[in-house]
Amino acid sequence: MNIMLTEEARQRLEELVHETQTIRINGELVGGCGMNVEYFIWWDEALPDDLVKRIGNWTFVVDKETIGYISDDQLKVDYRPQQGFRLVTPQQILAYGLQVKQRWTNA
Repeated sequence: MNIMLTEEARQRLEELVHETQTIRINGELVGGCGMNVEYFIWWDEALPDDLVKRIGNWTFVVDKETIGYISDDQLKVDYRPQQGFRLVTPQQILAYGLQVKQRWTNA
C-alpha cells in the first residue's frame, strides 16, 4: 500500500507537538445489522505485523485488518481546516473530521 501525505496534512502535523512521530491509521468494524468501518488516527508505535511507511518526519503504521478494510493500493492523508484530517482512496473518501489523538492505555 502506498500512503501519500498532502502538503496541507504535512503542515498541520508540523503544528502538532508529540514525543513520537508515529501515527497509526486504524479501521474498526462497527454497527449491528449494517456493518460499517470507522477510521481513527492516533499517536502510537509500530507492532511487528504492521505495514510501516516513512513519509518525511513521520512514520505511518497500518495493521493488516485495516489494510483489508481500505481495500486499495493508494491512500491519501489530507487535511482541511473545516473538516480535519481525511483518508481518501482513488475511489472514495473513507473518513473525514479526524484528529490525531493519544491512544488510550490500560494503565
